[in-house]
Formats: sequence, structure tokens, C-alpha cells
Amino acid sequence: MNPSPSQTSPEKRPELDDAPPLLGSWRNVYLLVFGAFVLFLALSSLLTWVYS
Repeated sequence: MNPSPSQTSPEKRPELDDAPPLLGSWRNVYLLVFGAFVLFLALSSLLTWVYS
């Protein structure tokens, strides 16, 4: 009896090892997103302080 596909070793998926299309590595993409989030928070805080 052949084991079901879920019981065999996981398939190799080389597309998961590809680099992202921008910035060269996933670490750089995450840093960009985090930096944009921090900038958004800083600008929101500044606008709240100025107009309150």
C-alpha cells in the first residue's frame, strides 16, 4: 500500500527560496515595511500634537 501524499516527505518548492523582486532579500523588505510603519506613527503623532 502506498502512503498518502500528506505522509511522505514534503515536496521541494524552489520558488519559495527565490529572492523578492525588490531590495534583494526578505530582510530588507521587512525593514522597509517596519520603517514605513515607524514613519507613519511619527507623522501621526506630530500632526496630533500640532493640531490639538
